[in-house]
Amino acid sequence: MLSCGGSEKKTVKKEPVSTEISVSDMEKGAQLYRSKCMNCHMTTGGGIEKFYPPLANSDYLQKNIEESLKMVKFGSNKPIKVNGVKYNSLMPASGLTDKELVVVFNYILNSWGNDYGQVSLEQVEAVKR
Repeated sequence: MLSCGGSEKKTVKKEPVSTEISVSDMEKGAQLYRSKCMNCHMTTGGGIEKFYPPLANSDYLQKNIEESLKMVKFGSNKPIKVNGVKYNSLMPASGLTDKELVVVFNYILNSWGNDYGQVSLEQVEAVKR
């Protein structure tokens, strides 16, 4: 007698997901950074102490990527502490699309010595007020 449930285990092969950011996306991210972020966070991501926090070697960014996405996406006037320094400046909403946020964040997360991984479009879309 045969049963419909079947007890065979099916093995699904998963294709490896590329964790590299394309050169093209890094270039797009750099362009967006220069046009939207550089005036405050400076060319090398160092920020301006006590006014605009650094993005390079930022302990806050490394530990709070989702909160950082929220700040950039919607703006914030919430005080934060970065590398032991308190910042209380207004972060205006970037006006970037979710796709643009992905490329600029992946650029920031992987520039100036940062090795903080990357964000996906799904992660950015999930960020709500």
